[in-house]
Amino acid sequence: MENKTLLLMISHSTLGDNIENAFIQANFNVYRTMSYTELTDMLKNKVPQAIIVDWDLADHDVENLKRLVKSQYKRTAFILLSKNRALEERIHALEEGVDECIASIPQLEELVAKVNALVRRIHMVEDTQRCMQIKDIEINLDTHEVRKAGKLIDLTYTQFKLLYLLASKRDYIFTRNEILEKVWGEHAFVTDRTVDVHVKRLREKLGENRLPSRYIQTIHGLGYRFA
Repeated sequence: MENKTLLLMISHSTLGDNIENAFIQANFNVYRTMSYTELTDMLKNKVPQAIIVDWDLADHDVENLKRLVKSQYKRTAFILLSKNRALEERIHALEEGVDECIASIPQLEELVAKVNALVRRIHMVEDTQRCMQIKDIEINLDTHEVRKAGKLIDLTYTQFKLLYLLASKRDYIFTRNEILEKVWGEHAFVTDRTVDVHVKRLREKLGENRLPSRYIQTIHGLGYRFA
């Protein structure tokens, strides 16, 4: 099996050593640093399958790193170790495109499994249809752009994932739990209400401010579907 590449930004500590060793044993080539500058330099020469960053170590550089990864490394899983961050901060990070926020470090075997699952999920999405056209909506997976009647729509990363999920199985009714798991991940700190809010904002981005929606329909008692 070909080794995967992991960039690890974590302090020199027993935990950091244990995480590094666990991924090496799981056939990852691990490149470790404590420096944001060095991490971005690594990205110039490597395209990793995953990046794990200690949020406390990166601090204010996390936002810049997230933008860099999501704009240029769409097939890379971006994971934050967020043990000292408030719930609201973790939710915001997930909504803005971070693939996983890990508040408490699980068993090392579980951490490796979580990262492998994220990598598989990202590659599964990226390896499917590259451009989708439904009605007057065009979804481009290569550029993460969405256009309505040819006009570019400014979506967040989470809104893009939500739209693509619904549109990928047209007329299929996704329950809120399915949406939570597929868009945010099964361990994300979000609720059913988060799904409703994001659907509402996505509809507004698509130019729909009143129900019934031409695109995303509410199926009462069940969930949502793209009509």
